[in-house]
Amino acid sequence: MLDLSGRVAIVTGAGRGIGRETALALARRGARVLVNDYGGGASAAKPGGIEVASAVVEEIRALGGQAVADAHAVGTAGAAHAIFSAAIEAFGRIDILVNNAGGNITTGVELLDDARAETVFASNFTGGWMLLRKCWPVMREAGFGRIVNIMSGSMLGLAGRGVYASAKAAYLGLTTVAAAEGEAHDIRVNGVWPTAQTRLMDGIDDPALIERMKAFPPHLVAEAIAFFCSPECKATGEFYDVGGGKVARIAFAQSGGFNDPELTAESLAANFEVARDMTDAALMDGES
Repeated sequence: MLDLSGRVAIVTGAGRGIGRETALALARRGARVLVNDYGGGASAAKPGGIEVASAVVEEIRALGGQAVADAHAVGTAGAAHAIFSAAIEAFGRIDILVNNAGGNITTGVELLDDARAETVFASNFTGGWMLLRKCWPVMREAGFGRIVNIMSGSMLGLAGRGVYASAKAAYLGLTTVAAAEGEAHDIRVNGVWPTAQTRLMDGIDDPALIERMKAFPPHLVAEAIAFFCSPECKATGEFYDVGGGKVARIAFAQSGGFNDPELTAESLAANFEVARDMTDAALMDGES
C-alpha cells in the first residue's frame, strides 16, 4: 500500500460520492484529512451544515485515522482562506489538495439566471483556484505538493451543462500552468475526468443509463486519485479519464494541417478537410 503517513490532505466536496471515497482512500494510507463539505444539495443552492462532513470524519477515525470536518462552501477567497487555515490549525501543514467540490444545474445556456450561473462557476472552478493559491506557498516551502483537479467529460459537449462544463474546462489552463510552475518544487498537478455513479445523476430519467452506471462505483475513481496524490506519482500537467477500473490519459493532439503561405478564406474552404484530418496528429505540449 502506498504510504501517505505524515501527509496532510484537503479534500473538498468530501461528504459524499467521489470526495468521500477519496478522503477514505487517503486516510487508509496514513494521510490526515480535512474533510470539506458544505452539506447541501448537488445544485450548490440548497443550504446544508457540518453533519455531512462530520460523518466522514467519524468513518476515518473508526479506521484509526485523523481528520477534521469543515463546512465552508467553496467558491470565494474567504472560504478558501478559512479551509486553508483550518487545515493548518489542525495539522500544521498541507501536502495534498483534491479540488473535488462542485455542483450543477442542468438547463440551456440562456435559461440559467445570472446569480445561479455565478454560483455554479464558483463552486466548480473559482473555489478550487482560490484554494490552490492558498496552499501553493506552503507546498513550495516544503518542496512537495500533490494537487488533483476533478474535471468532467461534459466539457466535450453535454447539452444542458454549459456553465458546469465551462467551469470544469477552466481547470485545463490552471492545471497545465500550475504544473509548469510547480515541477521545480515537486508540486505535481493533474486533472481527473471521472465517470462514477454519484448524486449528480439524480433526476436522470434513463433506466438503462442508471443500470449501466452501476459498473462505475466512486471508490474506483478515488483509488486513482490516491495514486495521483502520492510521492510515487511524478506525472504533472496531465489529464486522465478514470472510471470503472480504467485509467486512460487524455491529451491534446494537432493535425498535420493545411499550409498555404498565401492563405485565403477560399483556399481554406477548398482544403478544410486536410486541415481537420487527424491521421498524422502529433501530441502537443506547452511548447507546441
